[in-house]
Amino acid sequence: MNTQENPILHKLELFIDNNLDQPGITSDYICKQVGVSRAHLHRILKQKTDLPVSLFIRKRRLEKAKNLLHNTEMRISEIADAVGISSPQNFSKYFTQEFESSPTDFRKNILPNSEKISIAVLPFQNMSRDSSQEYFSDGITEEIINVLSQVPALKVLGRSSTFVFKGKDLDIREIGKVLNVDYLLEGSVRKSENKLRISANLVSVKDGFQVWSEKFDRVEADIFDIQDEISIAILEGIKVKLFGKEKENAFKRYTNDHQAYQLYLQGRFYFNKFGGKEDFLKSISYFEAAIEIEPNYAPAYSGIASCYLNMWFYRYLKPEKCLKEIRLASDKSIQLDKEIPESHLALARMQLLCEWNFEEAEKSLKMALKLGGNLAEYHSLYALIYGLRGNHKAAKKHTQNALELDPLSLFNNFYASYLHWIFGDFEGAIAQGNNMLEIEPDFWGGNYIVGINLMKSQKYANAEIALNLALLQNYSGLTLSACGVLSGMKGEKQKGFDFISKMKDLDKTQPVSNYDLGIVYGVLGDIETACLFFEKAIKNHEPSMLFFKYIVRDWLEDFKDDQRVLQILKKTY
Repeated sequence: MNTQENPILHKLELFIDNNLDQPGITSDYICKQVGVSRAHLHRILKQKTDLPVSLFIRKRRLEKAKNLLHNTEMRISEIADAVGISSPQNFSKYFTQEFESSPTDFRKNILPNSEKISIAVLPFQNMSRDSSQEYFSDGITEEIINVLSQVPALKVLGRSSTFVFKGKDLDIREIGKVLNVDYLLEGSVRKSENKLRISANLVSVKDGFQVWSEKFDRVEADIFDIQDEISIAILEGIKVKLFGKEKENAFKRYTNDHQAYQLYLQGRFYFNKFGGKEDFLKSISYFEAAIEIEPNYAPAYSGIASCYLNMWFYRYLKPEKCLKEIRLASDKSIQLDKEIPESHLALARMQLLCEWNFEEAEKSLKMALKLGGNLAEYHSLYALIYGLRGNHKAAKKHTQNALELDPLSLFNNFYASYLHWIFGDFEGAIAQGNNMLEIEPDFWGGNYIVGINLMKSQKYANAEIALNLALLQNYSGLTLSACGVLSGMKGEKQKGFDFISKMKDLDKTQPVSNYDLGIVYGVLGDIETACLFFEKAIKNHEPSMLFFKYIVRDWLEDFKDDQRVLQILKKTY
């Protein structure tokens, strides 16, 4: 329930939060402060929460206590006082009733990544005769990763790192050592008409010992139960327990319709390809088909929002179309279910990259982290927020968390390279770019990062090699612009203007951002024309302009005191 939709409940929550340390607040005093009669407040709470006033307040206090246990080193008695429960014995009793765990046991299960039990879920093999069923085996793998990621005591490696080993015949213990995990789960899926055979095998990396193994012969409609059984068996095998709300979130089902679920998995399959416009559009078509069957399928809406955001960010579609669809899909997902982490993540990305609203983006991201466990992508976005705000320490911490959780993810390494660049660590950015190329030699982003950072140390020949490769791998405004900047840095003005002409030609069929054009004009010395494009970029909230002060530092240093540039800097963030 979204309490902000009910002003009385929202005011009650704010009052409780502002008076948490006051244990003896009476119902009459609360009603006076909230501005409603006792009977009216009782009716609202009964209708919306099925709780009396006293239990609603206690529940709010305990949620705050849970956050304090998670995020502070306060003693349990201090936390009890901080949330207005003066008796530590009562606090422990209430907490155990609410979360099925004592405060002490709950805190024991919240460990730094380096101290947690670590596990990687390898891509389940598609043993079906039909290769088109690959989406199904991939989807089962991803769903199990999502469930396990809800467990505070586990460090679960991200999908990107484990899918690097898809289709490779390697010794499982060698894979475990590369990924630096304690346990590996491997499995296979055979699907024939509506019949399923799923096998799963949990192995200890240290000694190769088989901790647990099982085969499931079921019908397709049982897929939800099978995924839950596998996850529960893993937790039992490695002696980890889920508590209260965490258990509810981990095993939450967003649909019971297996056809809608199959369509959703196909949407995720094409989204995860990250192959470009066609794959994202295909992904959207599957998400929309799932919604036709299950109109309240919130994750499908958040998937649509993420597809459009990527197509906007990487210049695959015009911003007018993308931004409208991002907002519609994000709002619909939140409206349907505010407990889904993907919705808050999509919202946070939109708020940061489209709206430049750091405060709201951070709030959404905090909610995503709270609901979605310890996922790498959330830490990467957090690192970017802190980096743009100049908080190097916090940005570095979240970058490290992201790379620990998903070290072979191109997405996380790409974000990490931007953080190195922001902080002026060009060698670190180049190293991150080379790391991406080791993971995937054909990834344009690795060559792009290497090229733009080599320019700073005037290693133009090597920068040109890297950027030409990036251009071959991804012919876009982003890579054309980088090549144009390099031409300007080398003093090759005509060549730079040739790249501007190529971008204008490309814009007839594929979006080229105002920033892409503006930066090349600026490096070529035409700061007046550059600033016209930068002004348009600001009006459209193009994400590249979030980095404008670093762009001035590295590529427009000659114009750092120009009044036109200074005015643009004031308008960014």
